[in-house]
Amino acid sequence: MADFSFAEEVLKSWGADVQAIPTSSKDESDWLACLDGFRLLVEEKTKVESPENIAARLAALDRGEVHGSVSALTPNNRISGIFTKAAKQLRSTGVDVAHDARVVWFTSTGFNREVKDHQAFNTIYGCTKAFDLDVSASLRDCYFRYNSTFFRHQDLDGAVLLKAENGTGVIRLCLNPYGKNWQALRDSPFALKLVNGLVDPMAQEADGQVMIVDTDIDRREVQELLAYLSKKYGIHRLQFMDMNIATAVVSVPNDR
Repeated sequence: MADFSFAEEVLKSWGADVQAIPTSSKDESDWLACLDGFRLLVEEKTKVESPENIAARLAALDRGEVHGSVSALTPNNRISGIFTKAAKQLRSTGVDVAHDARVVWFTSTGFNREVKDHQAFNTIYGCTKAFDLDVSASLRDCYFRYNSTFFRHQDLDGAVLLKAENGTGVIRLCLNPYGKNWQALRDSPFALKLVNGLVDPMAQEADGQVMIVDTDIDRREVQELLAYLSKKYGIHRLQFMDMNIATAVVSVPNDR
């Protein structure tokens, strides 16, 4: 556990009683948070920018150059590994500690926090974009197009994604529709704290906001997946679109 905990600070600000899980010979999770009788088991992970990336950016700025980068927002293997380890820790602690739901708390911070937050979201949901070639402005999230953390670890009920910097942050509670207790988490006092930050794929699909690939078709079979979704949603010219994010930064003189 890191010296500073984003999860502990936020959970306590919501009025939760937050207790650290004692260390043991097993892999343990970090926190048990209780709010209005609901017990949430939490494993916390924080993702910061690599020292190599920081050094490269600062070196370019020192030379008076523009430092640019392009990052893929598709599911990320390294982030997937972080969630897999967290799921194992929650599973281990869950055997001994009574709880009502399990979540991984993933904080993205630092210069590339936007990238990591998008990558984490797309990793847990196996998400990309989908659109109708015949309809403009039809771009929608498409959940479970790729292999995903939430499908692989169905003992996770959700994940908290926090994008944090300089004392402020944007937070989302992402529900796992494959999780055993996801509906209890959806209706929990923790979810009520996030009126505008709750991600419920089933409700989003019912509202026509997203698509969900709920089939056993091999995720490598792109045309079969598109055919399945076309039939499911009545869209004849459907396509997937993976997204990237480009950033550029330059140092300017301080005239003050």
